[in-house]
Amino acid sequence: MGMLFNAPGSPLVSGSGKRILTSTLPEGMTAPAGLFAGPYPSDISGLSGWWDAGQISGLVDMNGVPVAASNSIVGAVKDKSGLGSALTPYHIASDSAPVATLAVPRVNGFLGAVGAPDTSILNYGPSLDPDWGLSHPGLEFGSGVAWTRYFVWTRPNWRQGTYYVNAQPIPLIHTTSGTGSTILQTDSSEGNDLVLFPGTASQTVLVSTLARRHSHAVILRNTPGGGIDVWLDGVQVANAASNPLPASAKAEVLFLHDGTVQGSAQCWFHEAASWELALSGADIATLIAAQGRWVLGARRGVNLLVMGQSNAAWFINAGGPLALAQGVAWYTGSAAYAFTAAISGSYISPNRYSVISGHPISNSSPPLFPPGAGNGTFLTNPGDGSDPAGWSGGPDFAALTDYLTGSSSVISSTDENDIAFLVWPWSEQDSTMPYSDKELYKGTVLRLLALTRGLLNRTAAQLPLLVWSAIPYETNDGVQMVRESMADLVADQTNNIIMFAPQTADSNPLNSTYDATTGLFSGGDPEHRDEPDLLRYGRFGAHAAGQLALKNGLGDAISASSLPVFGLPTKGGPEISHIYRASDTELILTISHDAGNDLIVPLQAASGAGFAVMDGGSVASPGVIISAVAATRIDATHISVALSQAITNPSSSVLFFYPYGSTQIGRGDAVTDNAASIAVPANWNIRQDLGSAWNADLPLQATSYPIILSDSPA
Repeated sequence: MGMLFNAPGSPLVSGSGKRILTSTLPEGMTAPAGLFAGPYPSDISGLSGWWDAGQISGLVDMNGVPVAASNSIVGAVKDKSGLGSALTPYHIASDSAPVATLAVPRVNGFLGAVGAPDTSILNYGPSLDPDWGLSHPGLEFGSGVAWTRYFVWTRPNWRQGTYYVNAQPIPLIHTTSGTGSTILQTDSSEGNDLVLFPGTASQTVLVSTLARRHSHAVILRNTPGGGIDVWLDGVQVANAASNPLPASAKAEVLFLHDGTVQGSAQCWFHEAASWELALSGADIATLIAAQGRWVLGARRGVNLLVMGQSNAAWFINAGGPLALAQGVAWYTGSAAYAFTAAISGSYISPNRYSVISGHPISNSSPPLFPPGAGNGTFLTNPGDGSDPAGWSGGPDFAALTDYLTGSSSVISSTDENDIAFLVWPWSEQDSTMPYSDKELYKGTVLRLLALTRGLLNRTAAQLPLLVWSAIPYETNDGVQMVRESMADLVADQTNNIIMFAPQTADSNPLNSTYDATTGLFSGGDPEHRDEPDLLRYGRFGAHAAGQLALKNGLGDAISASSLPVFGLPTKGGPEISHIYRASDTELILTISHDAGNDLIVPLQAASGAGFAVMDGGSVASPGVIISAVAATRIDATHISVALSQAITNPSSSVLFFYPYGSTQIGRGDAVTDNAASIAVPANWNIRQDLGSAWNADLPLQATSYPIILSDSPA
């Protein structure tokens, strides 16, 4: 079985050693127009160059034609001063196949950037090419000439993925004058300094508080005979610092590269401007005001801790958690995204992992882990009938503890502090428990959740848990028990649990044969979900998780106040709100929409896939299960469902399911909304920012509890 894991300093790889790309490069979009009304660098007289990548209007393609959409290849950042000195992508001469320079949206709030994202995701996304920068044909940095330079950048992470320079400082501005000199640099993972003229007798540490991830704006003003004044984010951090360069040092200048092998800063370029004079105090004040369009200072990363058993492992292998983290970062405007997970066997002596095949939450799930046994599982049921609130962590929790903390931990404290969510794509073995164990199961979830939050020193409010609707797995009543339990736990807001995938039966068995034209599948491993479906869940789940992150105060460059009230999914799909018994063989479903405003009945959904009623009985003591044979759209909020045989009990004794227990609906066979075709609010088009795969009609949510039929229309 091919698995992958993520650890600091290691590439995210599959079992075959291949690096992972979770999706194709996204389609383009028209960059959003911000609310910032100025001033801009062009409002200051004497402008000799202005390069703005925040909007695609400042970019041209390889043929010099204006870039029409974000995520397009950029040939140059044009000089908006009108003087014609464009910034062009720079790579060292030995790089024969450079990574493309792209216009990337939503890097700083709703504003974009240019850079060279690598399709290989390393420890943190985005991974940027270690050999990329921008070149200006000739800027002056000499000590005997008056000049002012302005530069805005974002660093999503420390250097990563280089052969040997990950820990070395990164260049921000470098002149090729003479033998070459770096004008401005920051530390990478070995420090927090921003340094002017590093490695020279005039070296000046401007600040020692740079965050791992940041966006900053710097102003450099050189006065002949008076030295260099420096402002960082509007605060003066140097006054008359010595300039060690010759009186004239006009030469090619590199932004975010120093001309050496893998010499890139691995940062995003936002904006730069130049004046061939020392700006006055009033002009400096105007330039500082122009920085108001950017979110400056420390930036956040989004890290997800994934726990579970084998389907969690396949979820990882499919790219689900990385997509989920990327989607949350898109919502919050975070600078970086990642997930943290290790499969059992990845690290031994001691064992360190967060995912282990076949192990449930506790040893309350028969038959593998009988109560009282000390082996296996994350939580140990002592077998004495005690409340799970007092149970201790099991051997798997010890492995999780050693993975995250202590002298043997794999995860650094810095990465651990980035963990924004716990993610449990986890229900398999627990759904073999009898329905009567419902309260016991809920207690085990809350106990393991409390232990895990305690391990990370977080409260419930600080660390949400993402769960999915139980996947089809072996027993009907056990699957129903888990679905109902999770619905109860989600409903109690003090638990801070949300359902990131409210419908998981619209999936195929792992490695099954699938005909996309009919929606039919055959074969495969029914206890595991197919990877394309698991990846979909990661993308769908980003909506609920991302909005929860904003509402929990986890926003970065985008605030909760920017989140539109309408137009985006909040629950992951429409849901059934009422079932009218029109006759003994026909039911009318009333659907409440999420982001869509209409219903689609595709493929096998038209044949009633997933719809069923229980004619008498209960989940604990099932009655007759009657499957549907057809489903038809009536209007935008109603579906007619035809049953295979007549109901015999009164409506108050008939339960409706979608689906019942371990029934598999199949990929593409669920009723969906039309969310993919709905116009979205300005600045919130995830499809155009992250790719067409993110634009999808959302499936009708599974019924957590069965719905009792009504004899009255809604």
